Amino acid sequence: MELRQHQIEIINETRREIASGNKKPLIFAPCSFGKTIVAAEIARLAVEKGNKVLFLLHRRLLAYQTKDKFDDYGLHSSIIMAGYDTDFTAPIMISTVQTYSRRLMLDDPRANTFFHDAEVLFCDEAHLGISQSYKKIYEYYKDKVLIGLTGSPARGDQRGLGEVFSCIVKSIGIGELTEHGWLVPLRYYAAESPDLSNVRITGGEFNKGDLQKTMNKEKLIGDVLENWLRIGENRPTIVFSSGVKHSRNLKEQFEKAGIPAAHLEAHSPHEERMQVLKDFREGRITVVCNCQLFTEGYDADFVGCIAIARPTKSLPLWIQMVGRGQRIIDGKNDCKILDFGGNIERHGLIDWDREWTLDGTKQAWSKPKREKTVALVKCRACHYVFMGESKCPLCGTIVASFGKKIMTVEAELEELDAKNMKNNTVIDKRRYLGMLKHFVNDRGYNPKMINAKYRSRYDCWPHHTISDVEPIKPDQAFLNLMKYDMIKYRKEKEKDSQRTRERLMYESNMAGACNA
Repeated sequence: MELRQHQIEIINETRREIASGNKKPLIFAPCSFGKTIVAAEIARLAVEKGNKVLFLLHRRLLAYQTKDKFDDYGLHSSIIMAGYDTDFTAPIMISTVQTYSRRLMLDDPRANTFFHDAEVLFCDEAHLGISQSYKKIYEYYKDKVLIGLTGSPARGDQRGLGEVFSCIVKSIGIGELTEHGWLVPLRYYAAESPDLSNVRITGGEFNKGDLQKTMNKEKLIGDVLENWLRIGENRPTIVFSSGVKHSRNLKEQFEKAGIPAAHLEAHSPHEERMQVLKDFREGRITVVCNCQLFTEGYDADFVGCIAIARPTKSLPLWIQMVGRGQRIIDGKNDCKILDFGGNIERHGLIDWDREWTLDGTKQAWSKPKREKTVALVKCRACHYVFMGESKCPLCGTIVASFGKKIMTVEAELEELDAKNMKNNTVIDKRRYLGMLKHFVNDRGYNPKMINAKYRSRYDCWPHHTISDVEPIKPDQAFLNLMKYDMIKYRKEKEKDSQRTRERLMYESNMAGACNA
């Protein structure tokens, strides 16, 4: 496995810090940077010198995932975990911190079979590595090298990690990695910020119970589905929820719309979790809703859409959720980020350059550093979020209000207006019209619906250069768009009925008043 230049540079910088006396460096690199491969190379060099290595993480899924990466790298490793047949001759041990801390308490380390006499420790997702369970393990390795790995170097209360780590070894930024083709570009779409006025703040974050109660409402759940139907393009999607009940309800809404979906949580059985992830990767499931399960470490290079229905005050958590979609894979050109929690407005884009500190007495990050304040704008036609331009780079819509010096987006989610779809080629339009013909004919609808729906989408009648297209069997993305149109139509009918009832009631009351 060939290392990339940015990985080689961060390995060399980490080794220089250790050689200079900083035996507890924190490697800070974006999601999808390849931090596990960086750790594998450092571990290989350590083993080459006759040293043992211990790799600590916090979830069983990540233990198996790390073992696979180390195997691919040609390393002899094993796992210390319940239900796993551990090879105690392996120089590299991988373990969840929960399992390892429990087993170290069984006996004196010198007589404990499970104690791994390592010279080098790795703490994966190191922003979690300051809890008491981790610190108890560190006590056994006081004078050893401890290397942290994280994409968000901050505690849960947003402060720095200096009580454990001695220095930050920072990689190149997300923007530069994207420019070099190591990460896919992100396309942001912002929904209306939910009303969180009744949600308490606990420990610097939205109270979990209050948050789920606020977000787990029929309208907000329906907004997630409807907007995914018209923006998500049937891409493999991870949905982050505000709680377990919220996640289950989101999953049920997708299934009612005919979208193969699943729900996973921390307490999901391992076998069920593995089967769901297998079905997800192989295309039998399109949407996986979860609660706090995929915020760290999960490799999902095939995922093309992240829907975030979870408001957070934590910039690190926002970065972790968005970053799940940046891994590259053949045929993947970008990843869509659908924000339903007002997080773009709250935190901005994840590739903005920020300064980070280990100082545990203050917030771990500074405000974004930019040469000048640039308006962050949401296109009212296609909902794309961009900055620094007065015209939407995606659909060409002119932003009349551009120029206000703000750092956040005006985030409101209106009905889809796709009349400014200048990016659509003749081929795109022929394909849409062909699918429309097949859809209308197959369902026995009035043929006039073909031209009407085409005009509604493109604000013109089908041109003679495309009107001769033969019916084309619709793909799932097209069918999802038709579902969205039907939902929209039903809502408009309900609004009309409500207005009619209110008008009749008003007229009846007025007539009664006149007669009196």
